Amino acid sequence: MKEENIDLDKLTKAKFEIDKSAFRPKTLHCSNCKLKLTKTQMDIPIDETLYAVVLAFECPKCHKKYLGLEDAKRLDRAMVFKRAMSKDFKMTRNLSFDGDNYTFRIPKEFTHDVNKRKIEIIPLGAKEFCAVVE
Repeated sequence: MKEENIDLDKLTKAKFEIDKSAFRPKTLHCSNCKLKLTKTQMDIPIDETLYAVVLAFECPKCHKKYLGLEDAKRLDRAMVFKRAMSKDFKMTRNLSFDGDNYTFRIPKEFTHDVNKRKIEIIPLGAKEFCAVVE
């Protein structure tokens, strides 16, 4: 590859639009074989008893599988949830009671880039829950 010196002062601004469907293509192709991928379902083990079911795309020739963006996010979230449930990382906080509700403080390091002040609480059992800051 030929290396070029680019004069940054001579660069001009360019305007362009990204089509709404750019990140949701109708057809995908294998990076190895260049063949059209087919939709398939994958059961990915998270631990001994938990599997994540995700939509994937598979090459009919080399059988390489690709995940779409949304399913990759779902898989990532399942793995984070598994780690949280393994209790290998924990933090102890004081629990306060105001007569109606229990409260505790969440460290600011856990809420990086949080602009909204809402939290979704998902009960997991009598003494366990998952909290998602929205």
